Amino acid sequence: MSRRKAAAHESGEGAGMMRWLLTYADMITLLMVFFIVLYAVSQVNKARYEVLMKALKQVLSGQQVVTQVGGKIPVPPPVVGKVRAPSQIEQQTLDKLAQEIRQAAAQQGIQTDVSVTVATVGVRVAFYNGVLFDLGHATIRPESYGILDHLATILEGIPNQVIVEGYTDSTPIDTPKYHSNWDLSAIRATRVIEYLVTQGLNPTRFSAQAYSQYRPVAPNTTPQDRQLNRRVDLVILRATEVNVQKLLQQVQKQGLKGGG
Repeated sequence: MSRRKAAAHESGEGAGMMRWLLTYADMITLLMVFFIVLYAVSQVNKARYEVLMKALKQVLSGQQVVTQVGGKIPVPPPVVGKVRAPSQIEQQTLDKLAQEIRQAAAQQGIQTDVSVTVATVGVRVAFYNGVLFDLGHATIRPESYGILDHLATILEGIPNQVIVEGYTDSTPIDTPKYHSNWDLSAIRATRVIEYLVTQGLNPTRFSAQAYSQYRPVAPNTTPQDRQLNRRVDLVILRATEVNVQKLLQQVQKQGLKGGG
């Protein structure tokens, strides 16, 4: 009888040991799966990042971009650090656009407060001396609706993208509406875009940039110079610049969708 009890005892201990080993093995298996998943996720993110970086480098160097599915996207010449000069037709188009804006400013009697320049990137229209906004405010002056209406009509006839930039002088501001010059410059740029959109222009064509007081065109030492620094610029990008911006957005989307 004692031998039977001993055998039964040993059998019970063996069964308990087997249950413990099974539990331990399950835990080790789950840990292994967990770390495999972590490794796989890290590899996917790394692959996506590498695809995006490679594509952007190809864009900026003027090469062709090879997508994940093996297709190619033609890329115009590089635009960073060295932008291709506009062709003769592009230059004529930009010059005509600039002349139309100058004539519109002259009709409004503000030609001395509006600067229109043609550059490689496109046409830059700068409004100085509080033409659009009163000092310390971001509400468009009613007298400015005329020139903005002319601009809207001109922009309606072209597909180009437009960047609106807001600037201020170095005078500090801290009011319930505007906590800093950053606020003021950003809201002014946004107000111009909002008005142009109400005139029927596609909002996807516009973007706003704010520079506060940190891009002055004159010293902030006299009232006249500060008026020059309080400005809003519209940059009408030439067609090549528009295509490059769309291409960069497309490359970013493809890179983020790619997997390893």
